[in-house]
Parts: sequence; structure tokens; C-alpha cells
Amino acid sequence: MNPSSKRLVVCGVTHQTSTLEEREPLQIGADELARADTIFAKLPQVTESAIVSTCNRIEFYFVTARDQEPLDVVAAFYTEFSGLNLEPYRRLFETRKSTHAAEHLFRVATGIDSMVVGETQIFGQIKDSYASACAVKSAGKVIHRLFHQAFRVGKQVRTDTEMGKGACSVSTAAVELLKSKLSIHDRPVILFVGINQMIKLAAARCGRIHHSQYLFANRTAEKAVEFAGRFDAQGFGLDRLGELMAQADVIITCTSSPEPIISSDAIDSAMQHRRERKLIVLDLAIPRDVDYPKGGRNGVDVLDLEDIGTFVKSQRDRREEAIPQAEEIIRQKLEEFNYWWRHAREEPLYNGHGDVLGSIVDDEMSMLLDKCPTELREQLGLAARRIAERVARTTGGSATN
Repeated sequence: MNPSSKRLVVCGVTHQTSTLEEREPLQIGADELARADTIFAKLPQVTESAIVSTCNRIEFYFVTARDQEPLDVVAAFYTEFSGLNLEPYRRLFETRKSTHAAEHLFRVATGIDSMVVGETQIFGQIKDSYASACAVKSAGKVIHRLFHQAFRVGKQVRTDTEMGKGACSVSTAAVELLKSKLSIHDRPVILFVGINQMIKLAAARCGRIHHSQYLFANRTAEKAVEFAGRFDAQGFGLDRLGELMAQADVIITCTSSPEPIISSDAIDSAMQHRRERKLIVLDLAIPRDVDYPKGGRNGVDVLDLEDIGTFVKSQRDRREEAIPQAEEIIRQKLEEFNYWWRHAREEPLYNGHGDVLGSIVDDEMSMLLDKCPTELREQLGLAARRIAERVARTTGGSATN
């Protein structure tokens, strides 16, 4: 593909364009991401790519021909990946191109575009997504540069503004919502179902709930027992889930099961043994783990990510005040990316020297730049990258003569 004829795009669905229920059929689990990256990258319309999939977004970043309709590419992916016909879901997707695509990723990396403004968890999720794309070699020169620049933006915003001060993740917000439902005199038994990053974060933060007692259940009982040891708690297999639910005052569940693992019958059965004690169920999974009506029926209060979204909207704080500062940093870093992108398209770097030199510059300069004032850091970083690009063009040109 001629470099001047290609375009960077992002096509995706997020919490801002869809409900939790609408996103469920589109979800790509962490254990499926490598396969998804591989399938997407092999599509003939895709030059290079990376998929970002979290509980609140599924986004496809890729380079394609300028005359290619991005959503058609995503539709072709779902047909091969899961056999899903994307037609009923097209209205949920948003497409951004060129500068707007890069700006969107920068806003995601800083937490501005998150359900919880300024959340920190999304930064790690973007890194994991990029690592997956690198592992299957779906990322190329443009995706490498885009994501590394996003990492710089996210780090600088959290260092130089109030955006990172007291910022919370979805798991933190979930625990805060849970605490608002409990009496200060409660000493709840909390049952965690599943062992993954979300559960680990929730368990760590639930320790702030006074005198709470933990139980852990997982498909692999040994993994539950091992993790429970960190909290001086007990671990079990999912075959014990019914009796554990009868003991628990709170259930926090987040698994990768494609079907609900906690049914209405299971909850009703557990409630028969609870002697009118209330039960709070916090479902953090996509697709959802719990098949039970919301609304506090029979003393059961079921909460999910939609409820967390409503809760955090009422919890706006100083992170919002930092948004203008964060947007100015995004603007500056976007100019740097656009400068590189123009040169990459007009004077393509040969033999991979640009990527190699760029990586060397990043590695060697990062510690030094972190110690510099913001304005000087930006000037030095831009100058170093320009030097690397000039050397790469000179080296590449010589290699082709």
C-alpha cells in the first residue's frame, strides 16, 4: 500500500455509545485477545492493528486504505471471530480517522474518556492491549508510535496535573458504591467469585470495610485457595458456590464465563437459608455473571456496571478541574504525533531503522526527560525524535542506493 494512501482509524463501541447489555455480544475477553488480534491483523484491508477491549469499550485501532470503510472491516472481523452479524450493532459504533483517532486514544489513556474520570486502571489495560498486539506481531510502525505516545501522554497528565490525585478505577468505584449500601455497624461476609485483576483490586479495597470476612470461589479451586491465603481467608471451587452464597452478605463476581454462573434459582435457594438477612450482589462481569432481576426483590440488591456508572456521575471532584490542563498536554503531544505521521507518510523510513532508532531514543531519554521541567522535556523529546528520524532516513536512503 502506498504510504500516502493509508489512514489511521479507530472504530469502536464504548459506554458512551451503548448500554452494558448491548456491548455483551461484542465483548472480547482477555483470554481471547491474542486470537482476536491475529484474526483482525490478517484481514486483507488491515496493514497493522491493535485491539483495546475492556469492560467499558471495544475499540479497533488500525491502518487501512483511505477509501476503505472502517466499520466494514470490523464487521468482517466479527464474522470470522465469532460468527456475529454486526448489522444490528452498527449504530453503536463510532469511527474516528487520522488526527481524531490519535486524539481519542490519548484521551482514553489519560482517563478523560473513562466512565470514572481519571481512572488509573485503563492505562494498564491499554498497555496490556498493546503488548498483545506486539506478541502476535499485528502492531507496526504507526501503531508502535501511536501507543508509545499515548503512554507518554497518560504519564505526563497524571504527573503534572490533578487528574491522578485520588483518581479511582472501576473497582474502586464499585467498592465505594458497596460501602454506601452497608451500615457502619455491618461486619459483612464477602464472597468473591473468580480470580482476576478486577477481583484482586476489589478484594484489596474491600479491606477498608470494617471487620469484613472474605471467601473466594473459582473454577479452579487450587487457585482460589492460593489467592485466599493472601487475606487469611478460605478458597473453594465453584461446586461449593450454593452453600457459600447462603453464608455471604455480599457477593462480588467477575468471571469470563460466556453464560451467567449465578442463576435466579440459586439466589432464591440461598435466600431460604439466610433468615431474612439481605444480600448485595455486585456483578462486574461482561457478559454478566448474574441472572437475577434488579430492584431489591426478596431482599436481594443486584448491582452491575450500569449502576456503577450512575454512581460515579454523582462523584465528580477535582479530577474534572484538571481536564483543561490534560487537554492542553494532549494537544501538544498530538502535534508531535502529527509531525511524525506527516513525515512517515511523505518520506517513509526504510529497513525498519526508524522503529529501532525511535525505541533507542525512548529507552535512553526517558529517565533523563522525567527529571526535566515540562516545557524543556517536550522540547528535548521532540528534538531527539527528529534526530532519530533524520538518521533513519539517511541510513535508509543509503541502503537502497
